[in-house]
Amino acid sequence: MSGTRKITALQLYFVLILSISITNHVLLIPILLHYGKRDSWFGASMAMIPTLIWICLLYVVIKRSKQQNMMEWVKQRYGKVIVFLLKFIVILIAVAHASITLRDMVTWTNISYLPRTPPIMISLAFMIFCFFAAREGMRAVAITSGILLPGVMLLGFFVMGANFQYKDYSLITPLFTHGYEPAIKSLLLTCGSSFELISIVFLQHHAKTRIRLRSLLILGAIIIGLTVGPLMGAIAIFGPFEAADLRYPAFEQWRMVTLGKYISHLDFLSIFQWISGACIRMCMLMFLSVDVMGIQKKRTRTWILIGLSLFFLAVCLFPFTDDEMVRFIQNWYYPMMLVFGIGLLLILFVLTILPVRPKEKVTK
Repeated sequence: MSGTRKITALQLYFVLILSISITNHVLLIPILLHYGKRDSWFGASMAMIPTLIWICLLYVVIKRSKQQNMMEWVKQRYGKVIVFLLKFIVILIAVAHASITLRDMVTWTNISYLPRTPPIMISLAFMIFCFFAAREGMRAVAITSGILLPGVMLLGFFVMGANFQYKDYSLITPLFTHGYEPAIKSLLLTCGSSFELISIVFLQHHAKTRIRLRSLLILGAIIIGLTVGPLMGAIAIFGPFEAADLRYPAFEQWRMVTLGKYISHLDFLSIFQWISGACIRMCMLMFLSVDVMGIQKKRTRTWILIGLSLFFLAVCLFPFTDDEMVRFIQNWYYPMMLVFGIGLLLILFVLTILPVRPKEKVTK
């Protein structure tokens, strides 16, 4: 990729904020409330500590690889077998993330504002847009993120401020009435989501400016904050037990918004937030899946993206009820993401600190 087609590190951060925060709002918060109830916000807040430590290790990987293409960097030092296994793991994780994102987005769209529209039509329209955006490359995704993120954040502050009249923050205490386990579970689940920041390692070569530790730490703090804020808001409005029974607590907060006596039903504004985040996330994951393969020919990349799009459409058609989906996310998805996040970073960390073999130094 030429320098003119690269993006800045700031643009890459915008993509990651939109990508991760949408799943934290839609997928993670209901799970935290389910397991943690009143203690969930405290556990999510405490996730800041392991997340920032994890980011420091992540920065070591970025610095030692000199912000090069990670797959090419590993291939030069450890050969094709290691890089093949690494590619397989990354693509598997990216496809799993994308499948869950699309399935949940279609479910939310279908039950909230398009109940009579067949899910296949919703997913088809969505995937057509994501396919063309991913085909255009990371620069197109990053520019779109830069345009969408300010609007998404302004709407977030708007719904937070508009609902202050309904909030009772005394509901977030007392803590630990059922022991420490709910808070610990919430901490681990939040880490499982935040550790998705590892995707920056496989996109780092698209950034023409330096990725700095301070910026990564701020990015991690923002992602945790975007989880804790609406989580506390849901508890303060609905109470810990009522909020835990809601399928989409963040969306229900939008339904509470009123401006004066005569303006209400502003929940349609949440559609912009949901679709913006889901689109950027899908585009980034589709692009990442193809990019780690190292395929340069645009026609081949296009066909692979078409195959991925058809696969994701098939996932939406799979006879999987929403209750089964929720149980899968609760019991398997986030715990697996925690394990993969820790395991993949440790693998990369070891690969970057191991000395290069002498014969490879000669051939370079």
